[in-house]
Amino acid sequence: MRPRAKFWLETEEGEYLMGPRTLRLLQAVHAEGSLKAAARAAGFSYRSAWARMRRVEAALGFKLIESSSGGEGGGRSRLTPEALDFAERYRVFLERSERSLREIFEETFLMY
Repeated sequence: MRPRAKFWLETEEGEYLMGPRTLRLLQAVHAEGSLKAAARAAGFSYRSAWARMRRVEAALGFKLIESSSGGEGGGRSRLTPEALDFAERYRVFLERSERSLREIFEETFLMY
């Protein structure tokens, strides 16, 4: 037996902002250097990945991705310093939340 929970962020108005899947997309942009490759790696269509990034940027009030176009090797995308910081803070939040949940679960269900 184990606990399961999903943690995500919402706007003040209660609209979905970001969850683990969006974090994976940001991490993939960082690793792949391309939104198109990141979308594929994270299981998004390019169109939905682009829309997700724009929606999150609008809600947060800062850019997540800086892109350069064209060239022989094609365009490149990279996370802004603000996006790197935000993604790391969210990753830490998820990790600590999951650890706390496990600890509470173990204390509560010690006899099972």
